[in-house]
Amino acid sequence: MRVFCFFVEPASYTLDLTRNIYDKNNIDYCFIKSKTLAISNSSSNKVFLDRFSFFSKLKFVVSQFKKNDFIIINGYNNYPFIFIFLLNLFSLRKRFIATDSDTQLSIPSNLLKRFVKWLYLSIVFKNKYVLGFAGGNNSHKDLFRHYGMKENRIFLMPMMVDNQQYYQNKKIFPKIFTFLFVGRLIDTKNVDVLCEKFSHSFSEKDVRLIIVGDGKNLPKFQMKYSHKNIVFKGSVFGQELIQLYHNSSVFVFSSSLDAWGLVVNEAMSAGLPVISHNEVGANYDLIKDKNTGMIASDMDDFGDKMLELYNKPDLLIQFSKNASDLMRDNWNYDLYNKCLQDAVKKVELWR
Repeated sequence: MRVFCFFVEPASYTLDLTRNIYDKNNIDYCFIKSKTLAISNSSSNKVFLDRFSFFSKLKFVVSQFKKNDFIIINGYNNYPFIFIFLLNLFSLRKRFIATDSDTQLSIPSNLLKRFVKWLYLSIVFKNKYVLGFAGGNNSHKDLFRHYGMKENRIFLMPMMVDNQQYYQNKKIFPKIFTFLFVGRLIDTKNVDVLCEKFSHSFSEKDVRLIIVGDGKNLPKFQMKYSHKNIVFKGSVFGQELIQLYHNSSVFVFSSSLDAWGLVVNEAMSAGLPVISHNEVGANYDLIKDKNTGMIASDMDDFGDKMLELYNKPDLLIQFSKNASDLMRDNWNYDLYNKCLQDAVKKVELWR
């Protein structure tokens, strides 16, 4: 059976995934975009559709539809997915199409948007040739269920980074207790509130907060939160970023709007306990009931949990071990490969 995948962009975690899973399984793929905000030092010699003319794009999509039996597409609202879905409707030889999504279930408050989303996704997800690849087990699967996809067509396809890059043989906590945040400095990340909570609770203590990331708010935050124990690093990548994970005590992810948050995977792989806002998509699979960290209900609670972990070194050590063990033994490329192979085997049976 021939399988092909349309990835959105050559982000670092995507290239790691293609190298560790898709290349090893001889599954061909391309990228819809050639540029990414998730900077990578890697490169790919695969096709980038945005470098094609309009008609060349359509020709390439049609050629993959004709050549393959099972087509995986990141997302469900881009032109490769819509075009392939329409081709499949009118084709005598049906293909199976999987939409790979890290989107959590969210019902628009606007009635018109709610109706349009319901109409489109109900048509797509109720189609027996469409499969749902959910990035997580909770709200990510609920998205497909809510709009009518049958349970046997919903598969976990876990949101993943190359954990091995971040492993430590033994986690050694720094002498100065260090909170670490990694992410874009946009409003929904709540970095300003994080800095305020830190200043309120730790201004008289020998504790550091390190902020890694760039964005429109960086200059403003650097001026507003000028404090010897709050350090803005700007953009950091590669081995330097890994060292920051290794030399920190707790990872803090204060985002109130994040479909998943792959930095949580990175931090836990490095043995860091995590304090996460309750809107982060990774919570259910990586933190809830796992004793790997804490989930805050709001930013006041977030500040309380920072203080609690600071004051409980035994809990910190236990969370660190559990986080590392979970990423080594469970949430890793072996799990992803198993999930992908299970889906491929199901499609082979259904053909």
